[in-house]
Amino acid sequence: VQTQLPEESTDLLRSRLDESLSLVEQTAERIRDVMANLRPPVLDDYGLVSALRWYGEQFATRTAIAVTVEGEEPVPRLDAQVENALFRIVQEALANAAKHAKARQIAVTIEVHNGTLHMVVADDGVGFDPERLPTPGVNQGWGLIIMRERAEVVGGVFRIESRPGSGTRLIVEVTR
Repeated sequence: VQTQLPEESTDLLRSRLDESLSLVEQTAERIRDVMANLRPPVLDDYGLVSALRWYGEQFATRTAIAVTVEGEEPVPRLDAQVENALFRIVQEALANAAKHAKARQIAVTIEVHNGTLHMVVADDGVGFDPERLPTPGVNQGWGLIIMRERAEVVGGVFRIESRPGSGTRLIVEVTR
């Protein structure tokens, strides 16, 4: 476009075009970042635990909330749909802890016992009463519902353990 502008075009027009092109490039980069976070290549390449460690590091850098991920990659590897659901549940859990819990530390633990994968996301935040959750609104209150639905879609069970002043534990169990 710039090469097609007449020579007599004003500097202002060229400057605005440069700004517009820069904005398009920044937007494209943000879209790539969002897509990578929805299903990062590390999830496909290395598995759930590795992807969660990678994401935990990214999250900790962004939020200054310490994140630890404990566990070994399940063997045999989980179905891709299950891995993706669990990854997205942890993403949402971390976002909730940062937004609502005032957490300083979050621990993600993955273990397999007797053919059932147990995943726990525990924070040291302010906690809440799970029986007194607000009704979801236009822009709020959907995180826990979406996490539960993600777990159920892959045949899992989702539980919340929390009380005011004692942090929160989100537990997902998926039978293999």
